[in-house]
Amino acid sequence: MMINPLLKAAILAAAVLCAAGSATALEGAAAGRLDDRRMFRSGQDAFAKTCARCHTGREDAVGPNLFLMEYDPDTIKFFARHGQGPMPAFTQSMIDDATLDELAAYVAEQGKKGAAR
Repeated sequence: MMINPLLKAAILAAAVLCAAGSATALEGAAAGRLDDRRMFRSGQDAFAKTCARCHTGREDAVGPNLFLMEYDPDTIKFFARHGQGPMPAFTQSMIDDATLDELAAYVAEQGKKGAAR
């Protein structure tokens, strides 16, 4: 049985594209798993995008202005993970541990500055 030259070229092209796609997928895997990557650039970024709406002293804010209160990082992390009243709990799938550590350190530092005023 003789294979049509055009069909033979199409099969070869498909094989080359398949191999190129596999190499690209392997390169992506080498860059790290998607669930190992940070969700925010920094703790400050996470605060601005997740917490600031309720915790920076706006008139319509639901929570306390965290920049005027002194909390230690462990307390901030506890409330972030467990929630309180109208504040929801933020799971690891919402804010990863590394970012939460940075966020808590940032808020604690800002709170020290605000409480000293």
